[in-house]
Amino acid sequence: MPATGEPASLRRPPATDPTAYDAFADAYNVHWGSFSLTWLKVFGLLIGGRLESEALVLDLCCGTGQLAAELAARGYSVVGLDGSRRMLMHARDNAPGVRLVQGDARRFGLRSCCDAVVCMFDSLNHVLTIEELGAVFRSVHDSLLPGGLFLFDLNTETGYRRHWAGVYRVTSGDFDVATRSTYYRRRRLGMFRASISRRGDPAGGVDEVELWQRCHEPGEVVSALTAAGFVAIETYGTEGDALVPDWIEDSERAFYLCERPGAPPDR
Repeated sequence: MPATGEPASLRRPPATDPTAYDAFADAYNVHWGSFSLTWLKVFGLLIGGRLESEALVLDLCCGTGQLAAELAARGYSVVGLDGSRRMLMHARDNAPGVRLVQGDARRFGLRSCCDAVVCMFDSLNHVLTIEELGAVFRSVHDSLLPGGLFLFDLNTETGYRRHWAGVYRVTSGDFDVATRSTYYRRRRLGMFRASISRRGDPAGGVDEVELWQRCHEPGEVVSALTAAGFVAIETYGTEGDALVPDWIEDSERAFYLCERPGAPPDR
């Protein structure tokens, strides 16, 4: 490890690779898949009242499909998109009837058909450069109808500093999972490592997973949204269960809401 305390792997910056999540998918489905449901209340507060009951909603980076299933249960027409084939295998079980697509969030090329796009549980922190994040925003913009809404969340500097510095172990269910997370503040990069073993596996195999996140600066995010063509950009932080407009600096999680310009089509 270099004298800076950074791992040698940081001498070459990590790259965004959606297939890296295949090895993590089984344990994620059991222990983390439902966490995105925590933010359903934000969806309801910020855009739920602005969508018709059968609006088409794209769940971008849908993971194992729990959020997509809940949105479909609320009457929306839902498409789930993720880059991990293994994640989508679980999504097929968790969200029956939801159309699922394997694709890269940076260039998924969906035609202009969506009333809203949501991307929750800090999925876009896994996009590791602002240039790639801009590519995501352009793809989302092009998938939305005029007047369509885009809602996503990001981990913040405060969140990384508070929560990405320790070891966590889960021994329930079918898996034993040991994780270690580290935030490299100078690089604005977070590293998540997990050792995953299936309980009762006579072979005793262990999957080693290494995933990366970037702490994107709010000003860069807003500039990239503007460059992609979005308007009416709103930012929110969290304080307990409350959403606070324009309050990101001390919040552990930031929410961004924006729209593609133009009048929504008549239904």
